[in-house]
Amino acid sequence: APLPRNYIETYVAPQWREPMREKIRQCLIQRTEWSMDVEIVRTDGRCIWCRWRGEPVVENGRVMRIVGVMQDIDDSKRAEERLRHSEERFSRIFHLMPYPMGMTRREDGTYIDVNPAWEKMFGFTRAQAIGSSAIQLGIMTAEMRAGMIEAAQTTDLLQSYETTTTTHTGETLTVLQSMRATEFDGQSCWLFALHDITDRKHSEEQVREREALLSLTLSAASLGLWDWNLHSGMITGDHRWMAMRGLQAGRGTPPAISWTESLGPEDVLRMTTEVSRHASNPETPFDATCCIVRPHEKDRWLRNLGKIVSFDSSGQPLRMMGVSIDVTGQREQEMLLRRLAHYDTLTGLPNRVMLARRLAEGMEQAQADGSLLGVAYLDLDGFKPVNDRLGHDAGDRLLVIASQRLTRALRPHDCVARLGGDEFVILMPSLSSAQDCKHVLNLVMQSIASPYQIGSDRVTVTASIGYTLYPQDDADADTLLRHADQAMYAAKQGGRNRFHEFDATQERQTRQLREQIIQLRDALAKGQFELFLQPKVDMRLGTVVGAEALARWRDPEQGLLAPGAFMPLLEGTELEVPFGAWVVGAGLSLVKELMRHQIHLPVSVNISAPHLQQPGFADWMAEQLAQHPDVAAGQLEIEITETAALYHIDHVASTLKALQAMGVGTSLDDFGTGYSSLTYLRRLPLSTLKIDQSFVHGMMGDAGDLAIVQGVIGLARSFGYRIIAEGVETSDQGQMLLQMGCQLAQGYYFARPMPVDEFVQWMANGHPPSVGTRQQTS
Repeated sequence: APLPRNYIETYVAPQWREPMREKIRQCLIQRTEWSMDVEIVRTDGRCIWCRWRGEPVVENGRVMRIVGVMQDIDDSKRAEERLRHSEERFSRIFHLMPYPMGMTRREDGTYIDVNPAWEKMFGFTRAQAIGSSAIQLGIMTAEMRAGMIEAAQTTDLLQSYETTTTTHTGETLTVLQSMRATEFDGQSCWLFALHDITDRKHSEEQVREREALLSLTLSAASLGLWDWNLHSGMITGDHRWMAMRGLQAGRGTPPAISWTESLGPEDVLRMTTEVSRHASNPETPFDATCCIVRPHEKDRWLRNLGKIVSFDSSGQPLRMMGVSIDVTGQREQEMLLRRLAHYDTLTGLPNRVMLARRLAEGMEQAQADGSLLGVAYLDLDGFKPVNDRLGHDAGDRLLVIASQRLTRALRPHDCVARLGGDEFVILMPSLSSAQDCKHVLNLVMQSIASPYQIGSDRVTVTASIGYTLYPQDDADADTLLRHADQAMYAAKQGGRNRFHEFDATQERQTRQLREQIIQLRDALAKGQFELFLQPKVDMRLGTVVGAEALARWRDPEQGLLAPGAFMPLLEGTELEVPFGAWVVGAGLSLVKELMRHQIHLPVSVNISAPHLQQPGFADWMAEQLAQHPDVAAGQLEIEITETAALYHIDHVASTLKALQAMGVGTSLDDFGTGYSSLTYLRRLPLSTLKIDQSFVHGMMGDAGDLAIVQGVIGLARSFGYRIIAEGVETSDQGQMLLQMGCQLAQGYYFARPMPVDEFVQWMANGHPPSVGTRQQTS
């Protein structure tokens, strides 16, 4: 029967609809056969793979229709996917192995794959190895390989075959090679593992340990048939299936047994769940792996594949038939590879991979229950001299004993991992306080410090430990380890045989400062800073004699910020000079903008002492003025801030003289505070002194502040400098300053700092209030 007109739209999976339509169009145009694999959507909603084949039917020179067949290939497709996933999982574990491993093609010995440990052993890269053989690379001779292959072909698993190999640099290594025949990616190959015994051949005990770790045992799979009565729960099987389960079948037909026999609770649940799944989706086979617990024998792993073959009168599954495959070898290999990938081979402690997992779990637990997680980095003091004097075997023995002591000293739920050499990491979850952590570490140090009997020698080592506490130290996992490592080095520097806590508060402050500097750098690059103008007033005449340019930051998130929010962060950083350069450029632009509105006033900009002392500052300033030819040098004045940082007085004096020669005014800001010195007045060529606002605020009620203001005014008059007072907020303050001889001032009494357009409007509205008149506010 013909397909429904909307068959493609209804039953073909969305990603295959257009390619299928294109196939049909090409069939009609080119009159050729076509074939493709697509996923279709069954009426029950499940997607299955089908193979479509079609050909055109031509009548009287025209294609009248297309006929074809559709084949169900879902099982084979799914099998291909499972095989691919299995091979990918094996490949990942294969490359994580810390021991040299590889696969070679059986027919010609060329390498199919090698892992990083193999590359490190022989000095060849993976790319150099693949496609070449050990003979071509000079790793072994043809005769040696032939002898090894002959030995391997006499057994299912060749274990610890001793042979001699040559590295890329010509170094000769004696290795034990274990190998067996297997299939990978459709190719017959040898899977092998190597163990370098060059330096350990004299020690038979060590050789046996390495052999045990490197043995790759893969048992050939066997099949057993079974028949399961799902109603009664009884199951029968052939003699091979009975043997797999460790049962004696005897002669004749083997007896029926309960299907739960020899199964643990988890496997019973797994099998029951899989039966239910298969019953609801009978198109896919029953597939469950279980562990058979056999008395006096090791456990066996069986993979069971089956299908329901009959149902009872009510439609419930009645009978299932299938096969069992012994996958014990594969499961044991997976468990071995998993252990080697997660545990240190010398001490049996968790390695970096397992440590990362346990650290993540500990951090998650600390967040969930509000406890503390201690992360400690331990290094053995005095290990290297022992290792150098007694040899690597003695050093390894000491590490094993130390690892055992660490494990015993810690609480049951603590974790100790070896990173390599004599470095360990300790995780202490569920701590209630820092004191709990210190208590555990004290026990650790006492345990480590006890003498060690290594053969006939008695040696002593101690431990230096650095630790941090999460989430008090709210860093990520890698940073926590780095912080603990930093604290460990502090313990070393403090004399060793001690533990030291990482200062998380200081680290957070440093990190916050770095982040703020980055924000300021971005703000400067994005033009978020601008200069406001605050007028300078002649209080006696009531006229404006100039303006000071003061920086403001228009932060997109926090709004307009005053200098106190960001200037202290700039001091002493690499941004201080670039920011000062921006201030000068922006100040010159402000002068030009005021001139455009017929306002001809000098504008002062703040320059930090470190900026002023930069080599070539005067020449740089001349270049800035040259870039603004319409601005006269006398319309710019610099106010020197951070005077405590004026270290090179002679150099500064020379710079100021050069600036004054250009016509640029020079002023000393906040005089009387910090480390202001009379030396500045005597040796620096200045034009103006500014009285700090703190003294202006305090002079009305503090005799000391009043005396300082009088003294500064007197000094300025003696040296012939102009004097200007900052921070005048009341008429009384202005009147007192006038009485003491200070005629110039700036402050909120006259006007707050304002953007240039508001300053222009303020100037247009008339003169500032005199010291005898209050400013009216709206």
